[in-house]
Amino acid sequence: MNVVTPTQVERRNGTINNLQKEDLPIHGWYRFVLSYPPHLVRQYLSSFGLNKNDLVLDPFCGTGTTLVESKKNQVPSVGCDAHPFAAMVSRVKTNWTLDTELLRDAFKRILRRTEKLTSEHGMPSLSLEAALFQEKHDEPPNGFRLTEDEEKLLPTGFLSQRPLVRLLILRDEIERQCRGQSVHIREFFLVALGHVIANGAGNFAFGPEIYRTKPKPDYDVLAHFARHGDLMIRELCSIQAAGLAKVSSQVFADDARTMARLPDGITGVITSPPYPNEKDYTRTTRVESILLRLISDKASLREMKESLLRSNTRNIFVADNDGDEVAEFPSIVKLCRDIENRRIELEKDSGFERLYHKVVAHYFGGMRRHLRALRPKLRHRARLAYVVGDQLSFLMIPVATAKLLAEIAAAEGYKIIGCDLWRERIGTKVRNSAINEKTVRIREEILLLQKP
Repeated sequence: MNVVTPTQVERRNGTINNLQKEDLPIHGWYRFVLSYPPHLVRQYLSSFGLNKNDLVLDPFCGTGTTLVESKKNQVPSVGCDAHPFAAMVSRVKTNWTLDTELLRDAFKRILRRTEKLTSEHGMPSLSLEAALFQEKHDEPPNGFRLTEDEEKLLPTGFLSQRPLVRLLILRDEIERQCRGQSVHIREFFLVALGHVIANGAGNFAFGPEIYRTKPKPDYDVLAHFARHGDLMIRELCSIQAAGLAKVSSQVFADDARTMARLPDGITGVITSPPYPNEKDYTRTTRVESILLRLISDKASLREMKESLLRSNTRNIFVADNDGDEVAEFPSIVKLCRDIENRRIELEKDSGFERLYHKVVAHYFGGMRRHLRALRPKLRHRARLAYVVGDQLSFLMIPVATAKLLAEIAAAEGYKIIGCDLWRERIGTKVRNSAINEKTVRIREEILLLQKP
């Protein structure tokens, strides 16, 4: 018998989820760090036997991996995401009919005007090496600053002053030069700007959680934007030359628990919903969402959070009742009770700790609402693949996500086809005065369902 060692597991985990070089076009325009790779989508497009006569859905489409890969394989697709930034990225990455000459003309105007404005405000283009010698705390030029509400939403230290001003000048010029043009052209360049924010200008990185990095005194925002925008246009030209531009794809900004705007006739689903953990998905793209004016104050941030599946304590609200949907499942009720009992046993009493058992209940209740709303939109014998990961609560209570979702799916009339292991992570050893030291294996699986 072959024994897989922890080292072998970690090595496999380090490669299986990687974006392969040949998959970079379009996918690389903007991509969540935790997105599953395109080759996983190809695997299930093939095993489900999906083709140009089918319709693939990703109800948690994020930055569009399923949608883009479906289009590349000439399979029509539709997606939705309640996060406005994610929905915009997916729209841009699946709109392959844009006039590239119009894009290039607008691109040149944006670059020319932005360079002029930044120079006039004492911030000419610079090399990355020269940026290290710029002053850290310049007073921003008039008009190029965040509002007081936006400042309150921006995580502390995630942007230095000079890169921020450069970004705001560029953003305003994108808006100005695209005025009177199609909204799709404006969004194309805003996604390029989002890439600059997340992959250079910001003082943050992912590992996999978002964390603050060493402040950048300055950053050549315009040079990065010029490179990435040019790459995006060239890749779009290549896609159009390959004859793939007209493969249908639609993206809706919609709550996956209701999906009121989705069409009927879906034959396949390939998706990865949030996991029931403590990851705030709005924080991952907070800087981009603020600078691109998708959220502007606490009210708009709350509105976004309320439309998302409950998966962390930062988007739990007093009026939430999704947890009521799973009151009939003894396994989920017991899990929530175990988490709460462990909290009491350890005398943990913060607001976060008191909410954790509610996160689990609301998460599975929200997923039940999702599966119920989805079923009428599926054709008979439609096949579904849900990439989900087991979790450990902060109190080391295991959450068998795929197993529990299978119970819920069966109750909603789905046939359980199986569960493929995607990858397995070796958890760190945990030592606590009230919790024995142990090593845990965390499974990430693809739950396979079918509508009878």
